[in-house]
Amino acid sequence: MIGSMKLKFCLQIFCFFLPLLSFVEATANEHSPEVVVNNRILASVNGKNISVFDVMRKMDSYLDRAYSDQALSTSDRQQFYSQSWKQVLSQMIDNELMLAEAKKLEERYEQPITKDADVREEMHKRFGPNVMASLDEQNLTYDEAWDLVYTDLTVQRISGQFVYLQARNQIGPQDIKVAYQDHLVKNPPKEEWKYQVLSIRSKAENIGNVYAQKAHALIRNEPLSFEALAKTLTEGNEKNSEVKITVSDDYEVEGKDLSDSHKAILCNLSPGSYSEPTSQVSRFDKSIVHRIFYLKDHKTNAPPKFDTMVDDLHDQLVQKEVEQMFPVYLARLRKQFNFDDSLIESLPSDFQPFALR
Repeated sequence: MIGSMKLKFCLQIFCFFLPLLSFVEATANEHSPEVVVNNRILASVNGKNISVFDVMRKMDSYLDRAYSDQALSTSDRQQFYSQSWKQVLSQMIDNELMLAEAKKLEERYEQPITKDADVREEMHKRFGPNVMASLDEQNLTYDEAWDLVYTDLTVQRISGQFVYLQARNQIGPQDIKVAYQDHLVKNPPKEEWKYQVLSIRSKAENIGNVYAQKAHALIRNEPLSFEALAKTLTEGNEKNSEVKITVSDDYEVEGKDLSDSHKAILCNLSPGSYSEPTSQVSRFDKSIVHRIFYLKDHKTNAPPKFDTMVDDLHDQLVQKEVEQMFPVYLARLRKQFNFDDSLIESLPSDFQPFALR
């Protein structure tokens, strides 16, 4: 009894001098900013208070795991705290409600939702074989780490039982088939076209037509590259200064990007074949343009088979169902355990639990 009174007295002395120590340290390190915590009770869940300090510890635990190999600056931590505390507080409230649900089930069925052996196993997975050394690095006591792991495991199992399993039961084979058809509509088979165009321009349509027919006769009798064909048409006696013949680079176009006019011609060709000459008036100089298309390659990537997508589609549908069911489940818990939002709602609109000084 006397020992506990001495301990209590020492703690009171320590708490009395703590602000003074902080002030002295800050004065000695004016150029080293620190995170100042405006501690207060933020929520009370099923008889348990959650303070700003509790929320910070939860965020620290996440940062220590996610950035274990990096040294985060004080300003980085303060920024993370300020941006994340409301979300983390909400998650902690949800967790406490699910812990209350777990306790209720344990009393009903007279067996724990999460066994000590499960917690020990997870502790070794999370903190490694030398648990105590890892906890010292993260500034966690063994009891704090145990509660953290126990909460995580229990929340996973409760949410799995009351939300995830029910969501899975909502998804049947027909739902997956419908999802597969929707996927095919949103992700049509990818077409790839590779082709060239030989263009013959002439202000006199009859002259251009003569060249176009000549070109088509040459490639009909003996397939030529467009480069060789253009050279043949512009050499010697065939040359005419009023005619301009050009060969395009290879077009490599996806089906969704192919123009309707080009597609109408290419759809009637097989790879390695030429089109009949076509003509149109140029929008640029009003000259008559005769064109011949050469289809080099056309590929259509087949859509994924249903059997290869079943698992992914099922998981996606379950996830959507979970996203709809989870808020409803949490609302039920809030009502069941009479959770009072008044503490949170009473916070000043400009309340900032963390500052950098």
